[in-house]
Amino acid sequence: MFKIGTDIIRISRIEKSIARNSFIASVFTEKELEYAKKAETLAGIFAAKEAYFKALGTGINSRLNRIEILHGSSGKPYLNGVENADVSISHDGDFAVATVILWE
Repeated sequence: MFKIGTDIIRISRIEKSIARNSFIASVFTEKELEYAKKAETLAGIFAAKEAYFKALGTGINSRLNRIEILHGSSGKPYLNGVENADVSISHDGDFAVATVILWE
């Protein structure tokens, strides 16, 4: 069985939010912050986390920093510790979008 989740977010919304340390601490892990050099990257990571919960069908039931989106040597994103998942992130203009597919 496959489950899919998609999320889209305005990058400018993340740019405003990352000015607050409490937002950064509750959403992103240290490794994610080390990887991301631009707001558009953080927006994509944020969208991927939201897409993951949508694929699960549970709604957001824990802090977003408990989920970690990492990137392989080729730059492909993945959910750290989740073997049965595929993640895709893209951004254009003021939008970032992510899709997560889970399978059993």
